[in-house]
Amino acid sequence: MPHLIIDENVPLAREAFSSLGTVELVPGREISPETLRNADALVVRSITKVTARLLEGTPVRAVGTCTIGTDHLDIPGLAAKGIAWSSAPGCNARSVAEHVFSSLCHLHLRRRLDLSKPQALGIVGLGNTGSALATLARALGWTVLACDPPRAERGDLTDSVTLEDCLRKSDIVSLHVPLTRDGAHPTQRLLGARELGWLKPHATLINAARGPVIDPEALQDLLERHDDLSVALDVFDPEPGFPVALARQVHLLSPHVAGYSLEGKIQGTVQIRNWLGRLWGRPDWEAPAPAPLELDWHPVPGESEWDALARLVLAVHSPVRDDAAMSRLFPLDEATRAAGFDALRKEYPVRREWAHARCRQMPSPRVAEMATSLGFRLDAS
Repeated sequence: MPHLIIDENVPLAREAFSSLGTVELVPGREISPETLRNADALVVRSITKVTARLLEGTPVRAVGTCTIGTDHLDIPGLAAKGIAWSSAPGCNARSVAEHVFSSLCHLHLRRRLDLSKPQALGIVGLGNTGSALATLARALGWTVLACDPPRAERGDLTDSVTLEDCLRKSDIVSLHVPLTRDGAHPTQRLLGARELGWLKPHATLINAARGPVIDPEALQDLLERHDDLSVALDVFDPEPGFPVALARQVHLLSPHVAGYSLEGKIQGTVQIRNWLGRLWGRPDWEAPAPAPLELDWHPVPGESEWDALARLVLAVHSPVRDDAAMSRLFPLDEATRAAGFDALRKEYPVRREWAHARCRQMPSPRVAEMATSLGFRLDAS
């Protein structure tokens, strides 16, 4: 029977993969060649670097990552060894898009951003995640400025703008590119001092892609000189020992968990389990549906529609708790801070997506209409 080594943070791992073989759960950072000495397949998340050295001398013939990103996989090395691999594209796209919007709602309630005014949203990288965010923005009547040169060159994005235009013309800029270091359009240090200088006064910048997409020293320098800018970071360079000096300047922090909704994580498990099952000629597996989330949300007399909507969004997921948890790591030495960062991810509270939330009290008709356009399925029953 096949033996599978699986990151212990993959949700429903035993339930999903036990029909394929024996399952052994291991912390992602502790997976080693010794761990894999009897493994036929390896299933990871993004913290495990799957290199030729890791797999050297092991019987592993299939590697799956329950994440959308692949920069932690040595894909050429896997191909050279004839090892099958797969990621889970789009599994947490909705989760990341909702996290970004939750961050905007928090900044709105802090009065650093006025969402009641029409917004120009610049999205750098219009893949699954960027497209999910664009759908939310357009539902609210916002202007979307999409920058995705690879897609534009392939001819499947006809209205792509340049990076400079995206940054100069957008009220909000959200990054959703993979981390690439070579090729025609590398994204490492995509935003350096010059590019960050293109941001509009009072702009909001959000990075929920990969930390090295932004030059951290250039961003820190910019924030020290321009207190009108608002920045929310879910990813850092480096990780897990993130740069405290920059973090102190940022308005909203989270520990690389934008894609950590329960639904997004489970979908990643389903995609990799069924990919592996098809490799081995086994039937697909379907995850059990989680119970809906009951929201403790109540209307406030006299508040604006946008304030009410923002509170509704934050009742499902508020990034404020993530920011507070990250701030508590600031005084620690680098090693302890890195361990704390990993612990925040490992012990992350269950987070749900909007479509699975129910209100005890319904918002006003206009707020309900706005919420429904974003994907809420409001049902007070």
